[in-house]
Amino acid sequence: MLPDSTTVIHNYRALYKAALAACQYSSPSRYCVRDKLRKAFRKSDPNRFSQQRIDNTIEFLRTAARRKGMEHYIIKNLCMVEYWQQHSRNNRKLVVGKSNIPVTEQVFSSYLETLGLLNQSMDLELR
Repeated sequence: MLPDSTTVIHNYRALYKAALAACQYSSPSRYCVRDKLRKAFRKSDPNRFSQQRIDNTIEFLRTAARRKGMEHYIIKNLCMVEYWQQHSRNNRKLVVGKSNIPVTEQVFSSYLETLGLLNQSMDLELR
């Protein structure tokens, strides 16, 4: 069942508000959070919508905002990786080994795999 537009808007606002509180409104992080949420809500498949996963993500973000524990460090690192991925000053491609795959692609593929496993184990929707 597809969600109606009111539900989508309420979830977007709740996620955005919780994410801003989790990153403590810091300058580079709040823009990364905004861009990631926009991209997720504009380009993701509506059939993939899961209210339970969104509720778990909101609760995770609220916990990250309340205390400086593991959740806070996860959100902080996600924002910094996103920032440096988008605003990398060094655009050269370093290729190591016989595979001819750039090192940055290898690193980010393992990063995305780890993030996917975190999402799967905790039933979250972090990207």
